[in-house]
Amino acid sequence: MDYIAKISDEFRTLKVLHKAGKPYCCKTRVGILHYWGSLRSWTLSGHFHETYMHDLIHINEALSGLPVEVSFVSFEDVKKGALDKVDVVINAGAASSAWSGGDAWKEPAVVEALTKWVYEGGTFIGVNEPSAVEGYDTYFRMAHVLGVDKDIVDRVCHGQWSFGVDEAAAKEVFVKDSYVPERQKCHLTDGKARVLAANGNNPLLTRNAFGKGEGIYMSSFEVNNANTRMLLNLILEAGKEATDGYYLTDNPDMECAYYPESRTLVIINNSDKRQETTVKTEYGVEKVALDAFDTLIKTI
Repeated sequence: MDYIAKISDEFRTLKVLHKAGKPYCCKTRVGILHYWGSLRSWTLSGHFHETYMHDLIHINEALSGLPVEVSFVSFEDVKKGALDKVDVVINAGAASSAWSGGDAWKEPAVVEALTKWVYEGGTFIGVNEPSAVEGYDTYFRMAHVLGVDKDIVDRVCHGQWSFGVDEAAAKEVFVKDSYVPERQKCHLTDGKARVLAANGNNPLLTRNAFGKGEGIYMSSFEVNNANTRMLLNLILEAGKEATDGYYLTDNPDMECAYYPESRTLVIINNSDKRQETTVKTEYGVEKVALDAFDTLIKTI
């Protein structure tokens, strides 16, 4: 009963903080691209335990606790100029699903708009079978941006580009215990994409420069504390922001939120063990130790 009372008081405090103003967010804005757009913000075809096999629900769960502005964009929105309001676009799902997009990728205007947007500085993150549709020279319609495409029977006699894992680039993104699960078999399209993780000759995480922007491919995504921080690192680097900037914990097992209006810092331990972290703020460095699943709310 005491613990329930404590949690209830914390929720009441957070509600008051939100009424005073929005929490601090990084400048990089994220758009989730799927067929439904804002009609299905933060949800898929059911609850997490029902749709855990979909990459996107794991990505949504990770993004929900990160200090980034997130919007949900449909393919019609793309054609109407919605890309002007985001810095990173994430398209994640299996081929023919609403989450990947299915036949929506047959629209030349969609591919043209995204290609132009990336070339001018945007970042397209594709997960699982992004932009997948049959009937074209590539299976992923955004393969020219991602620098990878799925291995299908049509290419069985074409061979593959050889590659090595870029360990230096991987260290900038991965944190302890983070990983990219293997879901698809892919190949590099022209050998120029940097491979940050692989299983044998199968690239699992790649980064491909395209004009002023970049295409990033992940074979899959599974939410946990370490992978959530890995995703944040990719987003921050895409937006040319520091991965150790203000109001970010240096411990992936902990997260924080800062409310500028009241100068209130909220730090949470998301693990079942006592944890320590350091948070850089405009007013100095905060060093905090919290018990398992505990929360600290303080004015700075």
